[in-house]
Amino acid sequence: MDIMPSEIWTDVFALACTDDGYTGRALSTVSRAVHLISKPLKYQSICVVGHNQLLKLSIVLESDLSSGGRKVKYLFVASLDEPKDFDAPNGRTEIRRRFHPNPNRDEALYRILRLVSSSLLTLHIHRTAISRQSALLEMDLPVLTELTLHGPFKPPQPTILRPRTSFPSLRRIYIHHFAYRPAKFLQVIVHAAPLLTHLRVPQCSFTPYDIQVALGMLQPAESASDVVYLPRSLEKLVIEVDPVTSSLDSWASNARAKQFLWKLQKISDSDDRVCLVDGRSRWISVEQAKEEWLEDVL
Repeated sequence: MDIMPSEIWTDVFALACTDDGYTGRALSTVSRAVHLISKPLKYQSICVVGHNQLLKLSIVLESDLSSGGRKVKYLFVASLDEPKDFDAPNGRTEIRRRFHPNPNRDEALYRILRLVSSSLLTLHIHRTAISRQSALLEMDLPVLTELTLHGPFKPPQPTILRPRTSFPSLRRIYIHHFAYRPAKFLQVIVHAAPLLTHLRVPQCSFTPYDIQVALGMLQPAESASDVVYLPRSLEKLVIEVDPVTSSLDSWASNARAKQFLWKLQKISDSDDRVCLVDGRSRWISVEQAKEEWLEDVL
């Protein structure tokens, strides 16, 4: 440790601490010198699975760490405490019926986010049903660049159209499996993330008309209010579509679903930025999601 300056060791440890948190914890036990140099990087990249780990992390960040030790850049949060909420993607009705808010979990998560808001770059929340009033989180995260929300959510009150929070650095948003259709989704996204480059959402996020107007492909109706346009910075819009099956409750429902899908396909054919994918493919396990998150971090 005496041969190289501590600044070089800091850079080395910063490159090493890009896993689920194991490396940061291991470095703190090597020696006193390594412990002191690596301490600000110990929680640079953290994976939290389950309610108990979430509570423990919130306690650690609040109790014995200075603000310099709370520099969490990459955070993965997943829940295994309520598996019945996420049995299988059999339909949003089932997921909606089984939604059970957990105030303690929500409070712990938001407490963590407040503590690391000044450093957090990527946030992946997987299979965790969080009560929130808008499609995005109710939290100012000024340097966040990538946000992934996977799993049902249901607001405790009617969805607010323009959240008070903002994400000025946010470039990539991936949202999977809503529990219900959010109101004014595009308005929320554009207002909160004005420099968005990549957006991936389920088809229930908007109608074909909404997305045609937002992409500038269609003039809005004269009576339309709150017209929203996606930012010019947008490079890719991925829409997760639901397959049309014979299990729909009526011929009319089946016809509407086919027409909806046909319109989305026409939009995709007309704009290279729009891509349609099978929504069922994103119902992945916690381990798979964690692997994808680690690939992004590395």
